[in-house]
Amino acid sequence: MGPSELLHLRGTRPLFDEELRARVADGARCVRFEFCFSLLFVTVRRQSPVYLTRSWHQRYLRGLGYSALALLLGPWGFPWGPLWTAWAVWVNLTGGADCTDEVCAHLGAPRAP
Repeated sequence: MGPSELLHLRGTRPLFDEELRARVADGARCVRFEFCFSLLFVTVRRQSPVYLTRSWHQRYLRGLGYSALALLLGPWGFPWGPLWTAWAVWVNLTGGADCTDEVCAHLGAPRAP
């Protein structure tokens, strides 16, 4: 990715890679949330787009919507529906899956400590 390209993350306007690195250095995290949906013998797991979040509170609130979606559509498949629904709710209520390192690696530089 070149220095003039923009990164489109949910929860923010498009950012240049330097802006993203600065936000990550200030404590922001890139996270994905889990959800699933089921139809009798078929259960499908999915992850949300990447969100740039500034705080644990923001991650928790975003995860609530994905947890509700999983609880509404996920537990109806046998045998994996209830298990993957519980997993999705757990991941979402603990702040989502942190993918900050992956996003920073995509930019060509390790995450700042």
